[in-house]
Amino acid sequence: MRFEVCVDGVDGVLAAQAAGADRVELCSALSEGGLTPSAGLIATALDAATSNGTSIDVNVLIRPRGGDFIYDRHEILAMRRDIETVAAAGAHGIVIGALTADGDVDAAVCRELLSEAGDLSVTFHRAFDMARRPHEALAAVIDLGADRLLTSGQEASAVDGAPLIAELVAAAADRLIVMPGGGVRAANIRRLLAVTGAREVHFSARTTVDSSAPHRDSRLTMGAHRRTSRAAIEALIAAARTD
Repeated sequence: MRFEVCVDGVDGVLAAQAAGADRVELCSALSEGGLTPSAGLIATALDAATSNGTSIDVNVLIRPRGGDFIYDRHEILAMRRDIETVAAAGAHGIVIGALTADGDVDAAVCRELLSEAGDLSVTFHRAFDMARRPHEALAAVIDLGADRLLTSGQEASAVDGAPLIAELVAAAADRLIVMPGGGVRAANIRRLLAVTGAREVHFSARTTVDSSAPHRDSRLTMGAHRRTSRAAIEALIAAARTD
């Protein structure tokens, strides 16, 4: 099993590394489903990923905005430039996805993005879960040469989508890694793996942390924030490895 943790800061990279995860997906704005992080965050996260004598792979999300996955030429150019930045910074991989207005994988846009990727590992993200014909979409992602597909099985959570994920795992065989993600917890990981046969899993393991600032303004909601929990990652990994 390999474990990927979705993080939005350096603290998340360090927590995932300390907990024994294999890889992080680095994002910003997780409340929007994740957007491309800043160049500064990417560089700092990569430094942190090798700062303790051990290393963890860092894949970077390439997504210019929230909402759908249908992009205009300006957004495509922005994503291509972001991939250039990610590659130059020394990241291990990118996470991309694009659809047509009809709900098919937009292979033309994806190939434009991949033209900048070089030897970077490529994950096709949960844009897949909005595709109208999942098995045809899987074939298109495989044809692109992606290394893995992140999916909740076109349901709100990977547990709910486990039957479709199992079909995708079988159909992909050794051509692509199908990685369940969405609502994955220590309490459901064993059932998810048993149903799907997946060998990689994606999760966020986040908890709410109150601000340490002594000054507060009760009229405003700023203060508490969400961050990655090392303990939650450790609990999920332990649950997945329990016989």
